[in-house]
Amino acid sequence: MEPVITDIDRVLTTTRAVRNRMDFDRPVPRAVVEHCLRLAQQAPMGSNLEDWRIVCVDDPALKAKLSELYTEVWYQTVEGPLAAGEAATTTRLSPSVRADAVAQDRQARILRAVKYLVDHLERVPVLVVLCSSKPVPAQPLGGTASGYYGSIFPFAWSFQLALRSRGLGSVMATALAHKASKVQAALGLPADWRPITLLPVAYTKGLEFRPAARADLSEVAFWNGPHERAS
Repeated sequence: MEPVITDIDRVLTTTRAVRNRMDFDRPVPRAVVEHCLRLAQQAPMGSNLEDWRIVCVDDPALKAKLSELYTEVWYQTVEGPLAAGEAATTTRLSPSVRADAVAQDRQARILRAVKYLVDHLERVPVLVVLCSSKPVPAQPLGGTASGYYGSIFPFAWSFQLALRSRGLGSVMATALAHKASKVQAALGLPADWRPITLLPVAYTKGLEFRPAARADLSEVAFWNGPHERAS
């Protein structure tokens, strides 16, 4: 279980959302997943409480149930609304509204990759469902909301980094939260284990991933307010 990639900057800059390059045929040992989860437990947490609950799924029948739910989400929140020209979904996801040909091509490739994962989710060796047992915040912003989401997503990212360093890939499939109650029922979860995101886990086909295209830092980072841009 020793890392195959030890350069932390390389891990940080090349941990990608992996879909097309998942190796569905190579088993992922439970010991490897659990080791990466132990590393992720060192992530920061709200109120210093480990309110995360992790359910790892490698049973084919349960993976099939989760795959069915994920497919429903895809048609209900992406393919259906895009086909109908629903304004908010089109603005958020359609390649046609991106600024230029390069951005349009990139968004089209992302949608094809997401659909590929939708079609093959039950073949992924391990599906990790991250849940929170914190009380659901009354408001989406402010109050307890930052602690609610601010515990589970650092955990998820630390887990993804640990996977990457050991030759595995994942993707944060948050859309499954649209079916949270059905996920609870399918896995027999307690009522206070609320699914927040799904992380499919597989070895990757090859280890070479490139840093993604991002905006220049000066466009998004500032000093002492919104006027002095980072250099």
